[in-house]
Amino acid sequence: MRSLLAPAWPGVWLLAGAHLLAFADRFIAALVAPAIKADLALSDFALGLAQGTAFVAAYAAASLMAGSLVDRVHRPRLIAAGILVWSLASLSSGLATDFGAFVLARAGLGLGQAVLTPAALALIAARQPRDRIGHGVALYTAGAVLGRGTALGLGGGLLALLPALVSVPGLPASVAAWRVLFVLSVVPNLVLMALLLRMRDPGRDGPRPIRRARVWPWLARHAGRYAAIMVAGIAVTLVVQTTNAWAVTLLVRRFGLPLSSAGMLVGSVMTLAAPLGQFTGGRLLDRGTKAGLPGRRLLLCVLAGTLPLSGILCLAEDLALATAALGALVFGLGIGSVTTLAGLQIMTPHALRGRVTAPFMAGITLAGFGLGPPLVGLLADRVFGEAGLGAALLTATALACALGLVALLPAPHYVRGPTTGQVRPPR
Repeated sequence: MRSLLAPAWPGVWLLAGAHLLAFADRFIAALVAPAIKADLALSDFALGLAQGTAFVAAYAAASLMAGSLVDRVHRPRLIAAGILVWSLASLSSGLATDFGAFVLARAGLGLGQAVLTPAALALIAARQPRDRIGHGVALYTAGAVLGRGTALGLGGGLLALLPALVSVPGLPASVAAWRVLFVLSVVPNLVLMALLLRMRDPGRDGPRPIRRARVWPWLARHAGRYAAIMVAGIAVTLVVQTTNAWAVTLLVRRFGLPLSSAGMLVGSVMTLAAPLGQFTGGRLLDRGTKAGLPGRRLLLCVLAGTLPLSGILCLAEDLALATAALGALVFGLGIGSVTTLAGLQIMTPHALRGRVTAPFMAGITLAGFGLGPPLVGLLADRVFGEAGLGAALLTATALACALGLVALLPAPHYVRGPTTGQVRPPR
């Protein structure tokens, strides 16, 4: 029996590593958010705007162009180019001295990372067998969770070891520890770029031009399925991203934990619980029915269980209970994340996956990452107050769950029938 951790195509490991570094670079800001807020004199709303909206605006715009590139060019080299762009943006984040500079750096991060997931998922779906696509996507998404865990856990450990101000040779003044973390994050990216430049992309290493298929007639024929999975993906992603962005700050405010301790605790929980959920989701999806909307029942279960778990996390007075709820919540969201991403690949023919996945990622990221964190910050600033961050997070979660359940519960006719990815696309 094949091992749970062994993909059919070994290249999945390298793509998972790219996902790990992408999310580590993305979520360093969540770890050091209180320090950035104090150093740059930001409100909760401005901090959420910089963490989420600035990133996602560039990410969404770049994704619309990335889809066509993914279906045409050498995908590993495209990912390597994206890593170079987001590495420069991470460096700029550490050098930012005001709100405007930090926003521009976060936008650069989104620009560079927009190509990664459409290219990686297209490669995985092309190289993995049909009944192992969910497994390959689970390994890839596990890289994102490990990236968040690395940013929060390892970053929190470094913050605990580093002094508040770090002396850097050649500089006249000491540098804040949070800035050092951004600079250090660039180093492993350079190694990964070198490895990706050596990866082959079958069918795209030779001079023969790639035959293109038309995407709009295909989407028009199957609009109902794509609309349903898009709304479900938005709901899951909104909860994921708001929890990621505010969990550390929530524990600091509710339980008085030091920033470094809260970062290590949240990072450890995410690193353990989310991959378990993702592998579970991938295995269940691969064994599921070949008809209808892939993973619809899984998504319904995830959304139904999310709200009570989020309520415990946000309102519990006991740290152990809140931590347990966070672990269960992250586990369920891991199932949901894999189900939407892998289900999309199963629904979509190979020749169209880049142009379908890229706008899908733009849409769910725009809503989940760009709307979620600043919405929670706005609710905390204007409605519940700084001490009511938990209530603000729970309100955003409730809205997301309602949105997803409304899309999936009716089981309309347009999500029934054979899996659409098996139909030959129009040319």
